Amino acid sequence: MFGFNLNKISILSIGIFMIASFIAKADGGFKGKVIDENGRPIPFATVRYGETKGVIANVEGVFDISNLDAVGYLKISAVGYESRSFPVEDKVFPEVFVLKEALNDLNEVVITGNFGPQSARNSTYMVRSIDKERIQQRAAGNLQEVLNTELGIRFSQDNALGSSNLEMMGMSGQNVKILIDGVPMVGRQGVNNEINLNQIDINQIEKIEIVEGPMAVIYGADALAGVINIITKNPSAKAGYTLLTRMQEETAGNEYSPFHGAGNRIRSVQGTYTTEGPLSFGLGLTQNQFGGWKGPQTGRMFQWLPKDQWLANASVGFRKDKVELDYHVDLMDETITSFGPENRLEVIDRNFITRRWMHRMNARVDFGPAFQLSTQMAYTDFERETQTWVTNVRTNEQNLSRQEGSQALVTHQGFTFRTIGNWLLSPNLTLMPGIDINTESGIGDRINNNTGIQDYAAFLTGEWRVSSFLQVRPGLRTAYNSAYQAPPLIPSLNTKMVISSKLDLRLAYANGFRAPSIRELYFDFFDASHSIAGNPELLPERSDSFNASLTFQDKEHSMGWKTVLSAFHNEVRDRIAFGMDPTDPRITTLFNINQYRTQGLMLNQSLRANRWTLEAGASYIGRFNLLSQEDQALPGMLFSPEINSNITYKIPFIETDINLFYKWTGPLPGFELAAEDSGEAVPRQIILEGFHWMDLTLRKSFSMGITLNGGARNMFNISDIMSSSTAGSAHGGGPARPMGFGRSYFLGITYQLSK
Repeated sequence: MFGFNLNKISILSIGIFMIASFIAKADGGFKGKVIDENGRPIPFATVRYGETKGVIANVEGVFDISNLDAVGYLKISAVGYESRSFPVEDKVFPEVFVLKEALNDLNEVVITGNFGPQSARNSTYMVRSIDKERIQQRAAGNLQEVLNTELGIRFSQDNALGSSNLEMMGMSGQNVKILIDGVPMVGRQGVNNEINLNQIDINQIEKIEIVEGPMAVIYGADALAGVINIITKNPSAKAGYTLLTRMQEETAGNEYSPFHGAGNRIRSVQGTYTTEGPLSFGLGLTQNQFGGWKGPQTGRMFQWLPKDQWLANASVGFRKDKVELDYHVDLMDETITSFGPENRLEVIDRNFITRRWMHRMNARVDFGPAFQLSTQMAYTDFERETQTWVTNVRTNEQNLSRQEGSQALVTHQGFTFRTIGNWLLSPNLTLMPGIDINTESGIGDRINNNTGIQDYAAFLTGEWRVSSFLQVRPGLRTAYNSAYQAPPLIPSLNTKMVISSKLDLRLAYANGFRAPSIRELYFDFFDASHSIAGNPELLPERSDSFNASLTFQDKEHSMGWKTVLSAFHNEVRDRIAFGMDPTDPRITTLFNINQYRTQGLMLNQSLRANRWTLEAGASYIGRFNLLSQEDQALPGMLFSPEINSNITYKIPFIETDINLFYKWTGPLPGFELAAEDSGEAVPRQIILEGFHWMDLTLRKSFSMGITLNGGARNMFNISDIMSSSTAGSAHGGGPARPMGFGRSYFLGITYQLSK
């Protein structure tokens, strides 16, 4: 019998490897490894060592060159990294070669929908991003103030509920998936069934990424119009701490009281700490206080309701070797007060109180450079309460109203589990399999008994670099849903063609769907001014979408130039919309509409030169005219134009940024049924007038981390825009639609301390 000593074999193998390496170097050979700035291997990097000679590193980033005679340098490159040359001096090389990520202003890195951080130029998706500097330049207090001059995005205001309603690519905000660090938000509210973007702490945002078009393969239901991913700040990887404080005072039109009462104010403190070891911590607290805006109202009542909002967050992170763990918890507590009219005996006031706890856990493990696994888990507890108070004018005694429907409490709980693999099979092929589990439950005074909604899905997408010209990304998702019949398969196909070094063409098809929410299925709201009933028989919306974009980008000269021309066409089936209940015309309920579509063109231009940054764009977006199905003489599509421009100039001698943000939102046409004198309902053209919006801001940085912001918002002094429609919204009719509270002025200061 022969015995094998594994230790001796290992020592012998190592010895043979060292001898072989020595012989190879003696013969002019060399072995090295390519890594990134975090020490991670860069698979399949290209190493050139002559005019026509080169090798490809393996999956561990290791390469081997057998002969370096007469070679003056090594040039190493990899997708998403800056190429770098290493000179040869007496055949002495480092064993490790470090490449930096390719980051610059016109070639930003994007995350949403990609295989981890990726150059926007290399992504098959067309992603718009708004970075931290742009958010700071706007001195924004909420997300609406950041997005309201973006092309293809419209906002409307619901003063009764204190929320902003979003429209993107001609479709309502209920078709837009709102993510925080890739985790979907829970808690749609209001009659329009939307996530309120203004309930997110703007001071915690690092970046905003907008992907237009269905993203249902990766993100599931409700991503029919697109995705807005809000990426939050993370503690620095280096040991130390940061402390950021912010105070800002702003008028509400011409109404203002310093530090309390009338006006709009922000108070925020955010801090992070990273240890010498693997741990990092974050903590933040923000108060947004809006004293309301009376406008034409007198006495106790307000045109825009007062709001007091508290936002808190805490995080802990762990990073060591190939493991990353992050836990975040966010709290939002908001109270909006509606003061009733004066009365000699008693007055009636309402409080709309919203609370949300959101727990998020992100984990990533590198099982080697060829495979990474990331997992997300989130739990959200969302609560919406309506309190109606009756105050005796003579005694000042307050009591909760006992009138039916005057008090209401609705709660939503949502759980998300998501795990995704990133599998690098070769330099030209990457696969991303994933599992997605989403559950949501809702109970309350205005929601019928239900068992909630559970959604279980699996998806697979991959990216194949067919050649240096063509990049293809197909995707497929299958799902089971407990509340409705989910589509058996959801496909998508994204392609990117490199026409030249400066010109890229992207073509995409995607199937999307939007699930009916708990509110739409089971929500009943009946009081003196509302008669709204849910419909548990609703079907999910389905869409087929086609997108194309042509990108010209020139960064070889002193001026950075980027032009993007894009087009889209969406065909929507079973669209969910409000209508009159045929069994009881007094009740408004929800139905599936057979056909709906949107289409449009968008042109964006970016230019960066010296101290100037210029962005301008135009869009022309059409929405389907539902009444054209009944009357062929009516136009099938109704188009509305938009023009925007964002300009920044850095004044050198005073080191100050001056920023101008402008958008013209064109008139929005439509048709509605109106009764003639005979009582017959006939189509009548209506229009919502267009308006101009412009903000002017200045930012001055001083030493010791102090920055001053000042400027004016809504410089065209917009309050209401007029509509010729005779039908009102669920919270008030009439021709006026609120858009702003007039021209306002602000002054703010931030202080950052870092070590």
